[in-house]
Amino acid sequence: MTAQRRLVLELVERWRGGFAVADLYARARTRDERIGLATVYRTLDLLRAEGAVTLLSVAGRPTYVRCHEGHHHHLVCTSCGSVEDTELCAAPSAAELASRHGFAATAHDLDIYGTCRRCA
Repeated sequence: MTAQRRLVLELVERWRGGFAVADLYARARTRDERIGLATVYRTLDLLRAEGAVTLLSVAGRPTYVRCHEGHHHHLVCTSCGSVEDTELCAAPSAAELASRHGFAATAHDLDIYGTCRRCA
């Protein structure tokens, strides 16, 4: 793994809340001005493929958030842009989907948009 990719990984691991690619790139450039935007995008693509980050739409902007292991969903504040993880899940069970629709679910994504406690 290259030093620049390690830098992007380190920055993502330390980031609190959601971030735009431009913000991550700007922060990376303060540590290594030679880093390319393509390196940031490619590293984020790898992290998405591994499930370590996910891409959300926050206030109409593409925003990445870190993901922990295990089943969880995101509460996205449309006012301040904060993102909070929740283990609460309103998705129907695999058994219910199978009995009602004959559908064999393998996965699901659920992001809930609204107003957080601080902005309410």
